Formats: sequence, structure tokens, C-alpha cells
Amino acid sequence: MDYRGLVLSVAGVGLMVWAIIEGPSWGWTSPVIIAALVCSVVLLTLFVFVERRMAHPLLDVQLFANARFTAASISVTTAFFALFGFIFLITQFLQLIQGFTALQAGIRTLPFAIATGVMSPVAIALMHRFGSKVIVAIGLLVMAAGFVLASTVKVDSPYVGTVLASMVIIAAGLGLATSPATESIMGALPPEQAGAGSAVNDTTREFGGTLGVAVVGSVFLSIYGAKAVDGYRSLGLPKQFEVIVRESLGGGLAVAAHLPPAPSLALKHIVQQAFIDGLARGSLVAAAVVLVGAVIAWKFLPARARF
Repeated sequence: MDYRGLVLSVAGVGLMVWAIIEGPSWGWTSPVIIAALVCSVVLLTLFVFVERRMAHPLLDVQLFANARFTAASISVTTAFFALFGFIFLITQFLQLIQGFTALQAGIRTLPFAIATGVMSPVAIALMHRFGSKVIVAIGLLVMAAGFVLASTVKVDSPYVGTVLASMVIIAAGLGLATSPATESIMGALPPEQAGAGSAVNDTTREFGGTLGVAVVGSVFLSIYGAKAVDGYRSLGLPKQFEVIVRESLGGGLAVAAHLPPAPSLALKHIVQQAFIDGLARGSLVAAAVVLVGAVIAWKFLPARARF
């Protein structure tokens, strides 16, 4: 067991995720946040240094010397970064703004799975004809278009409309991108390294998703928190509930439920609109990330495996 690699990777990634999540609360220029990010980079750099010298490393970082393997891994990471970050927000939108229960909201996210399942085999067929580079890049571009569409969602947007359409487009792009990218990761390696390739493929998905929730969530909170608090203060309401309103839409709605009718309605409108503004910004960040992934795939991902 590579205990050094395990400790360094957990500490490095954990510090990075913590700093990103807490950035809006502490302030991005806070010495604590800056120190956490610097320590994270140092630990992850040390992790790479240690892994390169291990006979049986937790992660064989030398695999990333293969351009096809690296570009495909980055494509998967960016896709799941954007997807997880968006799902983190859209499920709250479905429950707290559109009023669905957790089960009803979950059922309404099924288009993600259905569209991805439909497009995945189609993507493999297209990949065999046109190569991985084109299909992965197109898939990420389609995802970006879905996120841009999601950024136009309003408080009163019905589920069947912009919300559903954006989900289907994002999921279709995900299916187009990740199936060929996964094949590229495995196809870039000789058979004896298939196990390592599969492990890295899973790791990139989880790492990308974790960072996606942290980064997109932090971007959202930076927008939502500032606008919700400004609106709350404009109503002249008790200061002691300000923190609850800033922390989440659920907290803002809970405070609104205990107010007289007029300020309650006003606060509800304020926090819901603040949420939509944060959702829009988070969706655009997700779009930007997959666009970067598309550029990397187009520039560095070979169409076929090369040994």
C-alpha cells in the first residue's frame, strides 16, 4: 500500500476543495484561504514527486506523458466538473424554487441519464468514423451550449422548456464526449496498463466532479450571498437573521416564512432572484470550463491510439 501517496493526495485535494468552498465566506484574499491553496499545491507537487519514484505508486503519473491519455483525461475531468457543479444547483432550483419534493426533483433529472445513455453508443460509432478528436471536442461544445442555455433560466421558467432542454443538451454532449474519451484513455495504453488506465479514468471523474461542486458552488454563493444580503438589508429586517439568509436559498425562504405577509413576499422574491443570478453565473462558469476542455481535446487529442 502506498501510504505516502494516499496521505499526500487526500491532504492536497482536501485542502484545495476546502479553500474553494470556504473562499466566499473567508474572503478570497484571506491569509487562511491563500495559505490553504499554497499548501495544497505544495502537497500535490510533493505527491507527484513521490509517485514518480515508487515501484508501485497509488497513481502512475508517468502515464500522463502520453498526449492521448492526458488530453482524454482532461476532457473527462472538465465534463464532470461542469456536470456535477450544475446538478448541485439545478436540483436546488427544482426543489426550492419550483417546489418539487426531493423524489420529484430526482425524477426530473432522469433526462441526464437517458440522453447520455442514448448518445454514448452513437458517439462510439461516430468515433470509429471520424476519430476521437472531433467527437470529444463536439461533445464538449454541445455541453457548453447546454450550460449557456441553462444560464437563461428564470424564476418562473417551467420545467418543460428551458430547464428540460438544457438538461437534454448537456447530457447529449456528455455522452458524445465521455465515451470516446474513455476509449481514448484505455486505447492509449498497452494491455498490461489497462488496470491503471481504468483507475485514472474513474479518478478523473471523481476529482472533476468534486472540484465542480466546490468551484461552481463557490461562484454561486459569491453571487447569491451578496445579492441576498443586500436585498435583506434594504427591507430593514433584523440583522441577526442575515447570516441565515446569506448561507442558502433554503435559509432565506425559512426566514421569509416567519415574517409578516408583505416583507415575507418581498424577501422570498429577493432570495429567489439572487439564486437565479447565482445559477446563471455558475452555468456560465461550467460552460467556460468545458470550452477549455474542447480546445484541449482539439489541440492535443490524437484521433487514433499511438504506441
